Amino acid sequence: MINYLNSGGPILYLLVVLSIIALGVILERTYCFMKNKTCVNTEFKKEIKTLLLDEKYKEAIEFSKTEKGVVGKTLTKFLIRYCEVKDFKNSDELLREIELEEMEILEKNTYLLGIIAYTAPMIGLLGTVTGMIQAFGNIAVSGTGDPNAIAGGISQALLTTAGGLIIAIPSIIAYNIFNKRIEKMGLEVEKIATFIVNIVKR
Repeated sequence: MINYLNSGGPILYLLVVLSIIALGVILERTYCFMKNKTCVNTEFKKEIKTLLLDEKYKEAIEFSKTEKGVVGKTLTKFLIRYCEVKDFKNSDELLREIELEEMEILEKNTYLLGIIAYTAPMIGLLGTVTGMIQAFGNIAVSGTGDPNAIAGGISQALLTTAGGLIIAIPSIIAYNIFNKRIEKMGLEVEKIATFIVNIVKR
C-alpha cells in the first residue's frame, strides 16, 4: 500500500484524503437515514386526526413524539407552536418553516459527496498529466533505451487515474441514493403537513 502511495505521488495522497472524507460522510448519512423513517403508517394518521378534531392538542403533541424521524419532529414542533399562538391563517407558513428546518438536517454534508464525486476524477486526471510529463521529461534526459526512466511517471499516471475513479464511483452512487431518500422524505412531510393543516383549519 505504501509503495502505491509513493508511486502515485502527492496527487494520490490528496485522493486518499478525499476518500476518507467521502467514507465518513457516507457512514454518517447512512446512520442519519436509518434513524429517520421514510413514511408514516395509516394508524398514526388516524390517531393524530382524531386527537386534533377533538382539539386534544396536548395529547396530539405527546402522540406525535412517538413517531421517530423527520415527520414526527416536524409535527411535534408545529403542534407546540400552533398550540401557543392558535393562528389558523398562518398555519401553512408555520409548518413550511418547520419543514425546511428539519429537511436541512437530512441534507447536511450531502453536498460534500457531490463535490468529491465530480472533482476526484479531475484530480486523478491531473495526476495522469503530471505523471506523463514526468515520464516524457525522463525520456528527454535518458532517451528511450532505459524503461526504468519512464516507469515512475507512467505508474503515477495510472495510479492517480484509478484512484480518482475508485473514489468517484461509490460517491456518485451514494450521493444519488441519499438525494432520492431526501426527496422521498420531503414528499412524505409535504403530504402529512397538508393533512395536518387541513384538519386544524376546520
